[in-house]
Amino acid sequence: MNSVRFLKHTIWFLFLTLELDVYSKNLSDFKTEALEGSANAQVTLGVHFSRGPHKDDREALYWMTMAARQDVPLACRYLGYAYLDGKGTAGNAHIAEKWFTKGALKGDTLSMVGLADTLNIRKKPIESVAWLQLAHGLAEPQAKWRLDKLLPTLKDKDKKNISQELDRLKATLSKSPTTPSPALFEKKKHHLVLSNGDSYHGEIRYNLPNGFGKRISKSGKTYQGSFKNGLEDGFGTLFTADGLISYQGLWREGNPVDTLPETKKEKP
Repeated sequence: MNSVRFLKHTIWFLFLTLELDVYSKNLSDFKTEALEGSANAQVTLGVHFSRGPHKDDREALYWMTMAARQDVPLACRYLGYAYLDGKGTAGNAHIAEKWFTKGALKGDTLSMVGLADTLNIRKKPIESVAWLQLAHGLAEPQAKWRLDKLLPTLKDKDKKNISQELDRLKATLSKSPTTPSPALFEKKKHHLVLSNGDSYHGEIRYNLPNGFGKRISKSGKTYQGSFKNGLEDGFGTLFTADGLISYQGLWREGNPVDTLPETKKEKP
């Protein structure tokens, strides 16, 4: 698909630089930083797992989701294309529109282009053209040829509504904050000693692990990933006491639910 090629084009230069960062330190250290809220580490890991010999679409989606929740435009754009093309998740144009919109409102012109493509797929041509015109006005080269292709297909009455929609988008864009709150995640980090003696560092709710975190068992096993109501739930990685991956994939209510190649199921 064109969007797949476009996505690869927009992140290849980041891959070249961020991939070097991954190998400058232990991958586990990067994951710890990412779980502690470092948007740079989250994006670095997302790009690392998005292509090359370590390509894993699901894990790339996982880390980019964390960064997108901190309003990183690149990560929002990545999720937009991931949901549009079904990379690491089921394809869903509605969710793609949500993430593209978030990136576009941060002023990311490539998110605007992705959003326009998605809106066109969802039969919203007026909004699509308005976003393309906004991106074009911000000197985004990917917008013009799309405008040249889409504008002739519109009815005259639809063309009259584009200017009004464009003014509305400009007003929305100007009110959008450009950076996330730097202390957003810092307020959520906690250290806990769990009832079974395991140690935990990460987000909590009702004094239980809930969100992103890292748990170390008394036997030395480490789980890094998502928690819900005190249990592993979502995407996560289980390491042996020697630091080797024993399971990586999806978890539900504390149990692994599927496997990736060359991994095996093991409870923490």
